[in-house]
Amino acid sequence: MSVRVVARIRPLLKSELDKDSIVSASSHINEDSNRPTIIKIPNPKNASEEFSFQFNSVYEQCASQQDVFDNEVAPTVKHLFNGLDVTLFAYGVTGT
Repeated sequence: MSVRVVARIRPLLKSELDKDSIVSASSHINEDSNRPTIIKIPNPKNASEEFSFQFNSVYEQCASQQDVFDNEVAPTVKHLFNGLDVTLFAYGVTGT
């Protein structure tokens, strides 16, 4: 198993709902999972430009913890029980 990088777009805060600048998942689909693999972020200094970042999988705001676990964590745990080394690293601000 190789290194995988997965992103989950957090739900917007109440103070962010009225802003035009919204992070979105691209329609580019990963052939393996039918899941978006690109996150696009508008450039706040130039409205006609956006930044794109590619990942192995992208989970949108509506994705549940169970979706992420079932698709990303559970298969990794199976490799662990087969004797492979496994590391799960999660990072991000949760707002809690």
